[in-house]
Amino acid sequence: MSIERANGRGRIVATLAGALLASAFAMPAFAESPVTDDRLANADSEPQNWLTTLQNYSSHRYSRLDEINADNIGGLRVAFTIPITTAFAGRTSTNLDTSPLVDEGMMYFEDGGGVFYKVDVRDGGQGHMVWTADAAVAKDVAAATRGFALLDNLIVKCLRDGRTVAVDRETGEFVWDVQRMGIDHPGSAGVNLGAEACTGGTVAMGGHVMVSNGLGDGGTRGWLEALDPADGSELWRWYAVPGPGEPGHETWADDHNAWKTGGAGMWTQGSYDPDSRLTYWGTANPVPLFDPEFRPGDNLYTDSVVALNVDTGDLAWYFQYLPNDSWDYDEQGVHFLIEREIDGADRNIVAHFGRNGFFYQFDRGTGEFLSNAQYIEEINWTTGLDPKTGLPVEFNPDLDLQEYIPETRWLRGEGLDQNTPACPHLGGGVRWQYPAYNPDTGIAYAAANDGCFQMEVVETIALGPDGGINVEEGGGIFGFDGNWPAAARDYRGAMWAMDVNTGELIATHETEYAYLSGVSVTAGGLVLTSTVDGLVVAHDARTLEPLWQFSTGISSRGTPIVYAVDGKEYIAVLVGGDPGAGGGPDISAELAGMQRGAMLYVFTL
Repeated sequence: MSIERANGRGRIVATLAGALLASAFAMPAFAESPVTDDRLANADSEPQNWLTTLQNYSSHRYSRLDEINADNIGGLRVAFTIPITTAFAGRTSTNLDTSPLVDEGMMYFEDGGGVFYKVDVRDGGQGHMVWTADAAVAKDVAAATRGFALLDNLIVKCLRDGRTVAVDRETGEFVWDVQRMGIDHPGSAGVNLGAEACTGGTVAMGGHVMVSNGLGDGGTRGWLEALDPADGSELWRWYAVPGPGEPGHETWADDHNAWKTGGAGMWTQGSYDPDSRLTYWGTANPVPLFDPEFRPGDNLYTDSVVALNVDTGDLAWYFQYLPNDSWDYDEQGVHFLIEREIDGADRNIVAHFGRNGFFYQFDRGTGEFLSNAQYIEEINWTTGLDPKTGLPVEFNPDLDLQEYIPETRWLRGEGLDQNTPACPHLGGGVRWQYPAYNPDTGIAYAAANDGCFQMEVVETIALGPDGGINVEEGGGIFGFDGNWPAAARDYRGAMWAMDVNTGELIATHETEYAYLSGVSVTAGGLVLTSTVDGLVVAHDARTLEPLWQFSTGISSRGTPIVYAVDGKEYIAVLVGGDPGAGGGPDISAELAGMQRGAMLYVFTL
């Protein structure tokens, strides 16, 4: 079949190859229940399902199933696999930085290039393909996915080419298809619109579908948008870099309209509190990444957590982790919601593993800074955080160009011999990797990277007073000489378990390679992840000791989920990704020699 879509350059007709595949097997009749906002708000009551990428609105990624546990994990075996052959049709790579979703024995996933799969997994020993639906994303568009949304009877996904599509869950037919990126908009600055891209996950909350521009590093302004699930029309859009007349615009204190290319991409996804109707999102770094002299000022709302009203898009509160950042310590990663007691009072809290090396907690309603704890081994861009404000102790509100620690605060004209390596590495700390939280134990988990780096800043040159960056001369959009920074201390992977009540790291596990996948935690005492050297691993939730592993032979960035059918528990993971560390040092010969692939693995006892 075919659908008509707008691509910002006129209207074209895209033929959808294989939009619907009839099932060729006999299974009992099955009527799917709509995934309502009420079901999403009460996802914890359906532990047999996994209805949203981050498991629940609080982004816990916690399974209450315990049939598979630390005592019997050694007996885990492969139940079945499904090759995701479309992922490499006309492409050389794809990054599956996400998880499948499951609703009552039906599994859904996407191949990174706009092909959706529905698989009947009720058999337990084989996955039966129900349909595939191809959104016809051009083959020269980078293939990657960080998740999609189930809402009502729809699958909704913002694609890498800037379109958002809705697919009927029962039939695989496309219901609507709208272009949301790279188009003129009343609130836009009109600069670099063609560089906008949907690189984050699509999420349903409050009855809306949330999509975001994640490519701030392309010299765009990050934004978050709520869409009507009925037809994909815009309900509201909030820009993470404020324009003239908007609160925060004064924090772009330059003379060449740097705000127009200011960054603050939103390229993971947010959490949601149905009681307050507030949604919590992190924003990325300012642009140019490494040249703060191009953009003096605090550069709001980059490197921030923002709380927005899900119905209006109004900003309720914000906290900026790092004003006038120059290390690429963006904080767009997941902000998860917890409840705990502080000084005898119950508090609703937003918690976050910062890319800058600190673990933060804030009051969910007001944004009041509550506490921090260091989880990265070494931090030297600051000597610490102010216990009252949560800001770096060196922050001076009277300065437009912050000094921080001069030895690790690199500026124009300083050679490498004048610089001290900064820690953590620009790769973090936690970036997109999903954290997890067990509300029964109060322990939060994350897996990411650790290390330090060093580089030389090169002046970014403005096109003129009306905005824009000269990409042909100087440091370009990044503010450096084009030689990607190297690690100055071993760049390695690390997994952490932190007690949110005390701020104590109760366990750390290090690996040779950086983690590019997130984690899930289970009531069975397991922390689940996958690795760039092709392993699916189950760790002990108390000690982080590896208890079981399986080699897929495929570099993986996907995070496992847990589901059940007829009371039997399964673990599923999408494997497939570039083993490059995405900001780390050159990858080893071992990783570089790995074969590319994409596969769904499902395990059971």
